[in-house]
Amino acid sequence: MDINCHTRLLAIIGNPLGHSLSPFMYNRLFDKRKLNCIYMPFEIQAVDLEKGLKSLQTLNFAGFNVTIPFKQMVIPFLDELSEEAQACQAVNLVKNEGGVLKGYNTDGQGFVRGLIQAGIFPRGRTVFIGAGGAARSIAYEMARAGMLRVDFLDIDYLQAETMAEFISSQTGIPASAAVMNQAAFDRLAPDTDILINCSPVGMSPGVDASPLASLEQIKKDAVICDIIYNPRQTKLLKMAESHNLKTINGLPMFINQALLTLEILLDESFAAAELEEAVAPHVKQ
Repeated sequence: MDINCHTRLLAIIGNPLGHSLSPFMYNRLFDKRKLNCIYMPFEIQAVDLEKGLKSLQTLNFAGFNVTIPFKQMVIPFLDELSEEAQACQAVNLVKNEGGVLKGYNTDGQGFVRGLIQAGIFPRGRTVFIGAGGAARSIAYEMARAGMLRVDFLDIDYLQAETMAEFISSQTGIPASAAVMNQAAFDRLAPDTDILINCSPVGMSPGVDASPLASLEQIKKDAVICDIIYNPRQTKLLKMAESHNLKTINGLPMFINQALLTLEILLDESFAAAELEEAVAPHVKQ
């Protein structure tokens, strides 16, 4: 692809970014479609966040994805927020509209779309491992789609408690919090319909780690989800499969988020299969 003054610039900001497959996927897709676009990763420090955003704005980037740890930190530097981003107070996508930076959140929509595509509908009681920005938006969207109760487990109890209070106040559904450990999960497991790992435990290169040591106590019709997409099958999901539990990995959420990103930033429609083909060579099994 020839880069010129008409090339549309897209990016992802976060730290770390070594695990991200977004640049590989988007650039391969742009090349295949012959689109004059390029997608670049920028691993920046938190102290440089405001300067980084102003640089992207000044250089007329069409927009950029936002990942750990900036999903909430970025908000004070934006001009507008979408309805979902405002409600969740977390942003994973920013569009530059003539110098006006508008924040969006596609985490929840991307996850729920993937869930429904797999024939699973939000229901009953959901347990979240991890209470960060992704969990916040997914829980919000799950509640809107039919989830009846939610529990947050996090190594930081205050973060889990804050999350539970937030979701309960925003959606009206009962929510609880506890420190993340095996015993806390085992107490919730018999009544859990859907388990979602929103922590980074199990992500490449730490593929031998799992947030749980056992799934022995969980009900047999529970669905086990992991928003990690690299590797495709985390240790947690392999454990679930050994118990004959239905599993959903993070790739459908990742693909659906990408489709929403392209729609919002470029006003372009793509087939999910195109993105899956573009990212497949880089995803570990």
